[in-house]
Amino acid sequence: MTGVKLAQVSDSPIDRTALLALVTRPDAGAVALFLGMVRDHDPQADGTVVALDYTAHPSAGEVIGRLAAAVLAEVDPGHEAAVAAVHRIGRLAVGDDAFVVAVSAPHRRLAFEVCEHLVERVKRELPIWKQQFSSDGSYRWSGL
Repeated sequence: MTGVKLAQVSDSPIDRTALLALVTRPDAGAVALFLGMVRDHDPQADGTVVALDYTAHPSAGEVIGRLAAAVLAEVDPGHEAAVAAVHRIGRLAVGDDAFVVAVSAPHRRLAFEVCEHLVERVKRELPIWKQQFSSDGSYRWSGL
């Protein structure tokens, strides 16, 4: 019951509990959970951020699956970890989950390592662009 359980891009709210359920198993003593949430500020934004609009390339769903599999191959050669990851697209408000990763493993070190590596790879390589809307009505694109 290890490997990639779910890796997708979705326009629906992310169900954290469902992701945890996908990776929870009797032989796993650790679960690392990353919650990437929309915040009200950003160094690239002018003023207070009130919303984000994520846009994805049509291949993004396939790419996130490849990234998850690649991270497991690199970081978990013993095939002990299970991963579930979802990145949102569409309009998100401050406080919404934008990217959630759940990783289970027999021990915490592996769970944390897989989780961190996947988050970093997705941040660098997933073809998703972010439009940040500020309280003054302005907006700014990032990740282009």
